[in-house]
Amino acid sequence: MAGITLTLSSPTVELKDGKGSLTASVTNSSVEPERVVLGAFPAQAGAPSYTVVDEPLRTLGPGATEQYLVSFDTTGAAPGSYLVKLIAYSADDAPEDYADQAHVVTLTVPAAAPPPPQRGFPWLWVIIGGVVLLLAMGGVVWFLLQGSGGNVPDVRGKQQAEAARILIDAGFSMGSTEVVSNEAPGTVVSQNPEAGGTAAKGSTVSVEIARAADIPVPNVIGQRREDAEQALLEAGFRVAVQEVPGGADFGMVKGVLPEVGTPLPRGSQVTLQVATLPIIGLGLLPGTTGGL
Repeated sequence: MAGITLTLSSPTVELKDGKGSLTASVTNSSVEPERVVLGAFPAQAGAPSYTVVDEPLRTLGPGATEQYLVSFDTTGAAPGSYLVKLIAYSADDAPEDYADQAHVVTLTVPAAAPPPPQRGFPWLWVIIGGVVLLLAMGGVVWFLLQGSGGNVPDVRGKQQAEAARILIDAGFSMGSTEVVSNEAPGTVVSQNPEAGGTAAKGSTVSVEIARAADIPVPNVIGQRREDAEQALLEAGFRVAVQEVPGGADFGMVKGVLPEVGTPLPRGSQVTLQVATLPIIGLGLLPGTTGGL
């Protein structure tokens, strides 16, 4: 199975008017791009899933993380708890193959509040309400002056999936780009806004994710096929072979694709162009003619 991990912003969702949502972060930890599906399934047989996943099928690059908006709608359902399973799986596999990686989300539908009892005209409450209104207006003014921001948490040094979870829990979303770094691949090396700063709730915190430096294609031209393959494998590449016409250089590497010195990410494919024996046709013996 592909290396796919799933992290949820919360394992429980309390619905308001039957609706709610959460954010799911899906990471492709393999070295190959992966077509990933985030699927929703009812935990009880025959029950509806009440779930809609925004763009459930996506292609994730090696080490990439995508955030999915998962919405729930239980309109018309009775008060209580409902269980939904979320599974991130490769589009080339069946979701059942990833059943042991399922995350169960509990949806809570609260009971409707009973209407308040009818009473006489509440003069005292009118006075109290007026005071509260004045205080609220003062609070609104203070809020507008101070802004609606929150403190940005420090996610430097965290793995990408953990950093996304921390930022989501703090009320932010995360955008990421990869940079070459000596830090462990997948580690957050910088963030903007910086840790401890203030940013609007719901805004995006941009992070840079470490990746290993590209490796130049080594010069294996003129080597035997076996030696060239071993050199490329030790350098961290995958190897393919293309046969090209040859002669006395049979079995020797005549060229590579991409060219020697081309920088490539670890795990990329390099094609060896290996000389083969020439095809010798039937010729006429000396002193013979083409007739019968």
